[in-house]
Amino acid sequence: MNNSFLINSTKISFVLLALLPLLKESFNSILIILCSLMVILNLIKSKLRNPFRNDLWLLTSLFWMFFLYELVSGDFNFNLALRYLPFLILPIIFFYKPKYIDEKIKDISIKTFQVSAVVQCIIYLFIFLKKHSLNQIFFISLEGIPLFREYVFSNYFFEIHPTYFSSYLLVSATISLFYLSLKKEKNKLFAFSNLILSIFFIFIFSSKIILIILFLTVVIFIVYILLKKKKAYSLKVIIISISLLFILIYPSSQIIVKRFNEIKTEINKPIVGDYYNSTNTRVAIIKCSIILIKEVPLFGFGDELQQKLNECYARTNDSEFYKISTFNTHNYYFNLILYGGWLFLIGFLFYIIVVYKKIKYSILGLFLLIQFLIINLTENYFSRHFGVVLFTYFTSLFIFIKEKAEDEST
Repeated sequence: MNNSFLINSTKISFVLLALLPLLKESFNSILIILCSLMVILNLIKSKLRNPFRNDLWLLTSLFWMFFLYELVSGDFNFNLALRYLPFLILPIIFFYKPKYIDEKIKDISIKTFQVSAVVQCIIYLFIFLKKHSLNQIFFISLEGIPLFREYVFSNYFFEIHPTYFSSYLLVSATISLFYLSLKKEKNKLFAFSNLILSIFFIFIFSSKIILIILFLTVVIFIVYILLKKKKAYSLKVIIISISLLFILIYPSSQIIVKRFNEIKTEINKPIVGDYYNSTNTRVAIIKCSIILIKEVPLFGFGDELQQKLNECYARTNDSEFYKISTFNTHNYYFNLILYGGWLFLIGFLFYIIVVYKKIKYSILGLFLLIQFLIINLTENYFSRHFGVVLFTYFTSLFIFIKEKAEDEST
């Protein structure tokens, strides 16, 4: 194989990994396999024999934790093992990457990811406008569900939960926010445009946890700028950030108010028959998760967890809502305890400490890590393909392709 062809093909395969927002699970998995093959071909051609270092064992430990549990449980869940495979494959791909997969490829990949997320939003908008008028983009149903969000995610050719897609936009917006503060960032117009579009669609999709994290991100970013940057620049950033939020919040304020108002009006209303919504189902889920945590065996409930949750829902609610859809713990930390016992939670926290130590050189990387951990408070984010791949992809980017020291802006 021609050397230049191998180099260019490998570079393309790494950039293609960033197309995650545009792809269904199977296509994304194919690109991960393709990139793995290119890395293997590079290793064969270079004849390098890098050992599987101890830190790589630690960075892939979450996969091994679930894999070994399923292996010794006697009832191996192949689908669960596949779901956690990116925790193994992506760190290995980036660890054994050729030297020419460098900061330039990292920058191209990040921008590819950002463009992909915006393109997907435009596709969603086109689908919506085929059946609705533009002013209906801000409509919200009596059940408190945004019309745009409900329609596009129900009529697209592959399914993705609104919170998961909104997390793509959150990551993309956070990156642009930080890039705007860097002197080295040449294309600030792109960063600013992407920030506006990403935040706008976050408000339209209106995932409560993503909106909360976005608000916290902007506030903490402003504090970071005040501490690290010059006074004149800090004031400029604060004015732009606050103005931007108000400009984008205003047209979608009806959606936001109704989404959060539902918490106040529905949190104490029990599920009865067909009367349930996102708020009182969350309350029911939390109650059953706490009940089961008090009963959890040493090694958890394993693959019987969902059955145990459904039995609890039946006992504690006058409704069969849990038969209409699968309601997991919607909290990854609860899920860890109930699936594998308290040792699983300890193992996960140890894994996060390892990731933190590897990524702490980058303020942006730390912001993204904290965002992922907060999302896990209300979602089993690391129990779905899209969440696992997004997390492992970006942590691997920051761990194995370290950026130069962030410039101080003038």
